[in-house]
Amino acid sequence: MAAEDRQGKGSKSSAAAEQDRVLRFTRGERFSHWVHAISFFLLLITGLGILSLWFRPVLSLFGGVQAARVIHRVVAVIFVVVVAAMFFIGDPRYHWEWLKSAFSFSKADRRHIGAFPKEFFGGHGEYPPQGKFNGGEKINSLLTIFGSVFITLSGIVMWFRGSFPPGLVRWAYPIHDLSMFVMTAAVIGHMYLGLLHPDSRASIFGMLNGYVPVKFAQSHHAAWYNEVKSTGNRFHL
Repeated sequence: MAAEDRQGKGSKSSAAAEQDRVLRFTRGERFSHWVHAISFFLLLITGLGILSLWFRPVLSLFGGVQAARVIHRVVAVIFVVVVAAMFFIGDPRYHWEWLKSAFSFSKADRRHIGAFPKEFFGGHGEYPPQGKFNGGEKINSLLTIFGSVFITLSGIVMWFRGSFPPGLVRWAYPIHDLSMFVMTAAVIGHMYLGLLHPDSRASIFGMLNGYVPVKFAQSHHAAWYNEVKSTGNRFHL
């Protein structure tokens, strides 16, 4: 009888836990996110080692400068091809929805951007209900999209520099470096909000197991949460 009671309590607590979270990101979305993130850091580390003598000792972990150059190019291909492929395989619907949303700013998104500085520095800005991606996340998405495009195009010119006009090759190097610095700044802010910020760090669970707490969803993405709840797709997108 006691065992049955414990089993019953366990089932209730499990059900309660399910009611306290909502699925935000599918496996495909999480896969492309982590491939992109890991690739970016490998490119950043190897690129800095090749570019600057200050970071050169780090390249010993990769087998030296020449090995790092090879790794940089191989990972660059992964950075582009794998993430691009996710727009056509896996969960393409959600990748296209993300891309579309990044270029679509509503009045609510603009108000979120206006209140974002307060939230970034520890407060909670007053803004209307947000969609799956709020205004601040859309800005981050645009930095990621354009940064990736410029890094990729300039990287191709640098890689196959013998096939391009010398003037274009000269421009490719500063564009590549500037894009890297902009994306690095965006990644640092992204990591701060996802890992350290007291009001938004619950978002990291969305990229670990797909689910975020309902309280977080209601606070940061109320319009999206209400839509998901009304369709009954709360746990399976």
